[in-house]
Amino acid sequence: MTFNIQAAASALIDSRRARKLARVLPPGPRDADEAYLVQDAVAHQLGPVGGWKVGAKSPDATPNAAPLLTDLIKAGSTGWSSSDLNICCIEPEIAFRIGCDIEPRSEPLSESEVYASVASIHAAIEIVDTRLVDWDTADPLWKLADNQSNGGFVYDPAGSAWGGEGLADAHVRLTVNDVVKADQRGGNPAGDPRWLLLWLVDHCVRKRGGIKAGSLVTTGSYAGMVFVEPRAAVKAEFIGIGSASLRFT
Repeated sequence: MTFNIQAAASALIDSRRARKLARVLPPGPRDADEAYLVQDAVAHQLGPVGGWKVGAKSPDATPNAAPLLTDLIKAGSTGWSSSDLNICCIEPEIAFRIGCDIEPRSEPLSESEVYASVASIHAAIEIVDTRLVDWDTADPLWKLADNQSNGGFVYDPAGSAWGGEGLADAHVRLTVNDVVKADQRGGNPAGDPRWLLLWLVDHCVRKRGGIKAGSLVTTGSYAGMVFVEPRAAVKAEFIGIGSASLRFT
């Protein structure tokens, strides 16, 4: 039996629309490329795409990527309905805003070309969610197909100028209901997220149709996944970069 990409996409779309977890049956995606095809099919129905998430478990690991749907991106201090989520979990992240269209091409962009395309960097909060039954034990490729568990994205619209400097030791302060959950330098398991940006741009120009001007590229948590209560107030501050905040309602 072969994996049915359209059936998988339909199950995930129905889960989003019905607010009901999908029970997926084997076979699942055989590899990341099949999972990305499911992502594309979901985005075709629920898009447009306003950005991308990228992450890796270590500096030596192969990254993975997923689109951020425009309807699930909010700027500034904002509210978010916890009733729209199946789990309530957040991650403090740094995002790059791409300032120009990057067209599809077969050859990778140089590091300097990618860095020059960045208009600003932003403090951000990724909301983690799932459309999968037994999410915690689901096959990682199913999680990847489900947009790598993205449930929403909130960012500081002001942002900061960026000259290509390293971000491995960025100082993050995360508070939940005014209680400090993290106050540290570094913590992104991939190390310096600049290499994730380079990988994501190459991935998109080779396989995903390029990147549109204004897209946000968020690059992994500096404090792991933090589960919060349904009405929690969350603030993620990156010292010298900015802060993003949200309140679950």
